[in-house]
Amino acid sequence: AKFLNQMEKMRMEIEERKKQQLRRIMAAFGDAMAKKMREKEEQIEKIIKTNWELEERVKTLCLQNQIWRDLAQTNEATANALRSNLEQVLQQVRENDAVRNAGELTDDAVSCCGSSGEVEERETDQKRMRMCDDAEKWVYRGKKGGNYSGESDGKGLCKSCGEGESTVLLLPCRHLCLCTSCGPALNACPICHSAKNASVLVNLS
Repeated sequence: AKFLNQMEKMRMEIEERKKQQLRRIMAAFGDAMAKKMREKEEQIEKIIKTNWELEERVKTLCLQNQIWRDLAQTNEATANALRSNLEQVLQQVRENDAVRNAGELTDDAVSCCGSSGEVEERETDQKRMRMCDDAEKWVYRGKKGGNYSGESDGKGLCKSCGEGESTVLLLPCRHLCLCTSCGPALNACPICHSAKNASVLVNLS
């Protein structure tokens, strides 16, 4: 009986040790599982945080993309406006160049015409000088011979007013027939009625 009691006691001790060992194993397993759960929860929190950060980053990128798209459209509109303004300026420059070239051609033509007019004026002046020289020579010959045109009646009075002395020689007809008062007023010779181109004041003293 004593042996049986010892055997029973040993069996109970063994069972108790098994239970304690099982409890320790279960406790260790529970701690490990709890630790794993905490790690998983921390990982989940990190994933959630990372996901939130990624979502915020995506929102920021979308906003920046919209801003850049609007900026690109604005720059494109500005470039089109500048291109249009540049084309208008170039067109205006071409028109101004055309007008300037036309003006230069006109100035050249006017200069040529002016040069021709100056040549004709010089030729006319030379003709008048020759006519005056001829008139002076003719008057000198008339004075030397004692007679000159316009003194056919011997009195030498003005053929217009009949009062003043005939001292104005008309050209080109060479009639000495007007006084100093009537000479500037008449445009034709009162003797031959030819047009007066010029006149010469003759000193008969």
